[in-house]
Amino acid sequence: MSNPKFSALQALNVAQEYINKRNNNYNHWTIDSDTNKSVQYYDKFFALTGGAWVVEVDFKDFEEFLVISDEEEVISFSILGIDRNKLPKIYTQLTIDRLLQISRIYNDEYQLEGVINSNSGESIAFYEKFEGVEGYSWIIDIKVPPSPFGGGDMISLVLSDEKECVEYMFDPSGYPVTPHLEDDDDEDEDD
Repeated sequence: MSNPKFSALQALNVAQEYINKRNNNYNHWTIDSDTNKSVQYYDKFFALTGGAWVVEVDFKDFEEFLVISDEEEVISFSILGIDRNKLPKIYTQLTIDRLLQISRIYNDEYQLEGVINSNSGESIAFYEKFEGVEGYSWIIDIKVPPSPFGGGDMISLVLSDEKECVEYMFDPSGYPVTPHLEDDDDEDEDD
């Protein structure tokens, strides 16, 4: 086992700072101050290069984990709806770098005009299961210009870890859409 750069207390502080920002809005997240219960170090962790600190956050009816890269000392992504005991057994096709690359290409190709949060880890979530996707899923939130038609200023790309692609996205109004399939439909009409 390699020696981590970060300590459990430092990882807890990064997570607490993140939560404090969110709690000012509307969330009521907490972390158990007993680091033996809430913080775990992994020498290797899926989707990352190097070690990771995983901090368990209590949020309403389910747990969320914040994954903090020991190399970069920032939140890399969050994990939702997975039992803590399953974490060491998860192996993904995609790395965080590859996820961001796929998202940027999709953003550019479909002219979404989006911007991924500069601390991209705050925009990335991992799910064991997500509707309409076989296998593991990743969600990337991207800030977009407000639409004159209403809705919010955020879209969410839903990526399949297995297929290594965007399956669909939620538009600013929260509706699932598939711009990449609409292009296929347009080509079929031209034939």
